[in-house]
Amino acid sequence: MMRKLNFITGNKSKFMEAKLILGNRAKLIQKDIQIIEPRSTKQEEVVLEKARQAFQQLKAPVLVDDTGIYFEAYKDFPGTATKLVFQAIGFKGIARLLRGSKRGAYFKTLLCYKDSTTTKIFEGVWRGRITNKLSREFNPDWEYNSIFIPEGFSEPLAEIPLEVRVKQSHRKNALDKLVRFLK
Repeated sequence: MMRKLNFITGNKSKFMEAKLILGNRAKLIQKDIQIIEPRSTKQEEVVLEKARQAFQQLKAPVLVDDTGIYFEAYKDFPGTATKLVFQAIGFKGIARLLRGSKRGAYFKTLLCYKDSTTTKIFEGVWRGRITNKLSREFNPDWEYNSIFIPEGFSEPLAEIPLEVRVKQSHRKNALDKLVRFLK
């Protein structure tokens, strides 16, 4: 029997990607519920608290995703403030921040599975670099995909077809670990 998981997100792109990655290994049900996002620089604290709140509301197994991008030029930044940083300074501000700095970066996804007896975190990382040139493609659900070039690729993530991305993304790495755990 296929395991059903309540995937807590309002981000349709994130849900579709996770669903594509999991295929028939698990059945995801998108739940867009109100959760208070904790203010912390520690991604583990954020994902644990979001999972706790979601389980408390649904009283059923939940899966929560927290994904951040990290610039190697800065310690733990933007990390848990990924969306906030983009909203505040946009692409031009990010370019100024990284001018003359190392351009290495990585996406880190933490998935937290929680049920009545178990709470477990699964991590996936995808390394690459921040480009100087903004992609012609833009998805408001994933702003940084327009400037992040993964290792082994020459174009920004936004220009790589989803079917290619899902074979090696940070989210895939974390979801594969989740599937092994659930078996």
